[in-house]
Amino acid sequence: MSEEIFRLGLVGAGIIARTHIRAMGLLKERGLGGFEVVAICDMNAEAAAEAVALAQELLGQTPKVYADYRAMLDNEELDGADLCLPHGLHHTAAIDCMEAGVNVLCEKPLGITIKASRMMAEAADRTGAVFSLAVPQRRLPGMRMVRWALNDSGLLGKPLTFFHTMARAGARRDPNAPVPYASRWRADRLMSGGGPAMDGGFHWCDGMRFLIGEVDTVYARAIEIGGGQVQNVPEVREDTLHAVLTFKNGITGTWAWSFDAPGEGFQKVLFYGTEGSLSTETRHAIFHLYWRQGEMIEEGLLTQREGKQFTFDELHGLYKAATPPEQYEFLFPAGVQNGFAYEIWEFMEVVRGNRERVEVDAWDGIKSLAVCEAIYESATSGMPVKVEDVLSGKVEAYQAPINAHWNI
Repeated sequence: MSEEIFRLGLVGAGIIARTHIRAMGLLKERGLGGFEVVAICDMNAEAAAEAVALAQELLGQTPKVYADYRAMLDNEELDGADLCLPHGLHHTAAIDCMEAGVNVLCEKPLGITIKASRMMAEAADRTGAVFSLAVPQRRLPGMRMVRWALNDSGLLGKPLTFFHTMARAGARRDPNAPVPYASRWRADRLMSGGGPAMDGGFHWCDGMRFLIGEVDTVYARAIEIGGGQVQNVPEVREDTLHAVLTFKNGITGTWAWSFDAPGEGFQKVLFYGTEGSLSTETRHAIFHLYWRQGEMIEEGLLTQREGKQFTFDELHGLYKAATPPEQYEFLFPAGVQNGFAYEIWEFMEVVRGNRERVEVDAWDGIKSLAVCEAIYESATSGMPVKVEDVLSGKVEAYQAPINAHWNI
């Protein structure tokens, strides 16, 4: 279908769906069109209307609105569905789409559990559908550059360890103010699957696999301290995490943060190699490594053993010079450096037959989810957990009630 208009259905019309529409607007602005959002589905009519208005403004398109994605599948001829739903709805909607012959781009963190995610991966294999996991962070220029700096540049020598830490006071909500829908479902473990370690934290877990390699063992304590006493997952939704991760290549590092630490706040993300360090203090980096969004550009510093330093701007220049032009264009088509735009374009190009495969399919996404789940499984048992045991289903005490709720 390389010469045809790609017909896309957007399932879910919340904040992240509107971020996807803005990314599509960027694609059209850069001359990467050839697609139409023909339908938007959301049971919230107001949210759907806002998404349609945004599509009209940025894409010049007026999608048809559906309250139920099944009706959309019955009535529209779609090449792909872009799923922007609460986590607990991912597996059902994705499988229904693929079994209806529709390719799927699905927001992170894949499924709500390993079992749910495995069902999605198996459905993609069974139906032959293209399945791509929306993980924009690893597609950002900062992430591409840091991976090169850590593994290929020689500037840091051999990677050894890392320390990623952050603490800041929690936001205080007006108890009489209405709670947004996104906050309500995220607070429900049966719908969200977990707290920050699985939500925004999925980006970190996937990013660390991308930068360092596969994780072997996790030892974690996931707690809530905001109520004035220490309570442990799974009885509460964590606001504080202390985790030690050991990778299969022998590297060990720490990921520790708190969203409810009153008083002085701090943040530091540091990688160490045999010949120096790489650091950043960008606000979002503790979850969204090397964030680039709007006016927010990643910042950092590479410091070598003898004291020579490189800013991120300098490193970007070195990375671009070291990357073959055709590869650089492949990663940043038409100069697009927005991870959301890239993942949408990549998905459509694979379906069109212009690219061989997506960068992150369901089977790869399960490996990143397994790191998140290993954190919760370790926090639940109080013991170190092998990621392979989470992947195989041998360890699933934290996930078992969630699977039971969804009849998985």
